[in-house]
Amino acid sequence: MRLVTRSDFDGLVCAVLLKEVESIEEVVFAHPKDMQDGKIEITSNDIITNLPYHPNCAMWFDHHASEGERVDMESGFKGLFEVAPSAARVVYNYYKSPKFARYEKLLIEVDKSDAAQLSMDDVLNPSGWILLSYVMDPRTGLGKFRDYDISNYQLMMQLVDWIRTKSVEEIMNIPDIKQRVDRYREHESEFEKAMKQYSVVEKNVIVTDLRKADDVPTGNRFKIYAMYPAANIQVRVHYGKDKNTIVCALGHSIFNRTSKTNIGSLMARFGGGGHKGAGTCQLDASTADAKIREIIDLCKADG
Repeated sequence: MRLVTRSDFDGLVCAVLLKEVESIEEVVFAHPKDMQDGKIEITSNDIITNLPYHPNCAMWFDHHASEGERVDMESGFKGLFEVAPSAARVVYNYYKSPKFARYEKLLIEVDKSDAAQLSMDDVLNPSGWILLSYVMDPRTGLGKFRDYDISNYQLMMQLVDWIRTKSVEEIMNIPDIKQRVDRYREHESEFEKAMKQYSVVEKNVIVTDLRKADDVPTGNRFKIYAMYPAANIQVRVHYGKDKNTIVCALGHSIFNRTSKTNIGSLMARFGGGGHKGAGTCQLDASTADAKIREIIDLCKADG
């Protein structure tokens, strides 16, 4: 069978688990928007994890609240949807396989990472699985560099097997991983400087508009909440793959958890999706400014 999963740490661990219990011959890492736009052909040979539902698939596993609102759960599908800390946890709960026992500690870290249940130390001084989750997260931005020995996509494929056969200490010492960790460290101060330059605080909302940045900086998306501890939500704006689309990404502060905005529901209104605490939408550049202002004002009104 083919697995179609998200190209992040949670999607990666979904692949690790499913390789233990299903005959997975191919893994494809995909973006949610590509699924929503029908750019990926889905057949009855496909298992989908951590991505929007498709009626043609053999099985589907997901945990995004916005998908729970979008998909008719009564229509019947094989697999499992539940609001859980991670999609990997949904896979784990469905199979309850004894083969998963050795991944217990990893699952705890995936849950922490994907649900952003992180300490200040996890954000400012990450190590182990948490550091790996930042390094492999497309939102960190390390994938834009083209001077690696192997591409990020190839590395994701390798990691599916490495996680099954190596300890986290061994994985972090692999040259292809070290190369990315070193770059992550090198860019930390530059990232903080850029966040200050392109961010303003409106009431309870951090508005970070990176459209004027010559180069979108590389760094940990959670660090902004340590920099602005009084705010409780961020609206982060940047260009999509081309300048015809604008990405608007929202996240509740992981240190000041007082925002009343249901981000997944809000993003669904603008054609995107997500969880209660995090989500994104892609906007047409010609109408984006008005919609971004509406999103910011709604977050301020919610408090």
